[in-house]
Amino acid sequence: MLRKFTVVLCALALVAAGCGGDDEEAAPAATTAAPATTAAPATTAAPATTAAPAAGDSTDPIKLPIHNWSSQIAGVYAIGAILESTGNSVEYISADSTLVYTSMCEGDMDLVHEVW
Repeated sequence: MLRKFTVVLCALALVAAGCGGDDEEAAPAATTAAPATTAAPATTAAPATTAAPAAGDSTDPIKLPIHNWSSQIAGVYAIGAILESTGNSVEYISADSTLVYTSMCEGDMDLVHEVW
């Protein structure tokens, strides 16, 4: 049981790391140019940024399905507890497999941690 919990926790850590933002600034690209002979000195201007500002975190609850499998029930509550400990709200939804797959495709379910 401890091994399963450790595996699930590691998987969640990988997912969280993959979803995290990158606060480091990108290093400017190095260029090599031939030396100028008699040209006037070039002026450098700051590069224009075109990225839109990041959207704020959603306040909607994270929707987790509950299947009628003992391993899935224990796992979904463990994942829910981790999400709640980080300040997220969680909504548990009783569902069968067919409903879960359809709901994931339509965006009505946020996370399914155990599928066959």
